[in-house]
Amino acid sequence: MKIKQTILKISTKNNLQFVDLTNEIEKFVSKSKIKFGQLLVYSRHTTLAIRVNEKETGIFNDMEEFLNKLLPKNRYYRHNDLEIRTENLVCSPETEECLNGHSHCRHFLLSTSETIPIQGGTIALGTWQKVMAVELDGPRKREILLQLIGE
Repeated sequence: MKIKQTILKISTKNNLQFVDLTNEIEKFVSKSKIKFGQLLVYSRHTTLAIRVNEKETGIFNDMEEFLNKLLPKNRYYRHNDLEIRTENLVCSPETEECLNGHSHCRHFLLSTSETIPIQGGTIALGTWQKVMAVELDGPRKREILLQLIGE
């Protein structure tokens, strides 16, 4: 059994953005020489999700509309209320860096990671599937851990 891992570093440009990671993941798996196993794709952030889905503009637009309706940025979030929030503060009332309650709530609906089978040295995605990072609080610099376990 072998274990290989790397960190993918990306920079997002938008507050809500879908970033296709598939090509970088395929290169990592190919270089690993592991033929069969499991690949973990893990976001090291609480406002960056990892999802497998179709890469299609209409779906991205629909998801953005859904998230904006369900959890709009401009509603009240206790996370943003610095009069009551006492945990994990790295900002001040003068900054907006941590006033991102909507992004954290959106992340709870999505996921921190995906596990993908490796078959014959390649990721076993379906015909239209792609592995995407979903930025929920950008623009930001992000790190995604790839961990491959197999033979």
